[in-house]
Amino acid sequence: MIPFPKGPNGIAPEPRRNPDDPLTPNAGDILIEAIANAVALKLERMAGTQQRLMDVHDTARYLGMTENAIREKASAGDIPCVRIDVKLRFDRRELDRWIDRAPRQGV
Repeated sequence: MIPFPKGPNGIAPEPRRNPDDPLTPNAGDILIEAIANAVALKLERMAGTQQRLMDVHDTARYLGMTENAIREKASAGDIPCVRIDVKLRFDRRELDRWIDRAPRQGV
């Protein structure tokens, strides 16, 4: 990660550029690197917070349904789920596959 240095006035100084050295980063290169690092860090954090197994509440939010509808579909075997101890859990990947397999209806 390339640090984005700040000058005494809080603004990053223009990096010294050696015109004979094509590998010397310019201000645009430094800015692009800083943005790429920030995006990569955000994606890592998002991936870490998204759990694979969801409970009834999270599944209802994920599918845009009520919790009762999720429980009814699970009870009828219409939606993929697993029971861990006494609680229903829904695998995000299985739900995505279930959605992909669902018949499409025209409006």
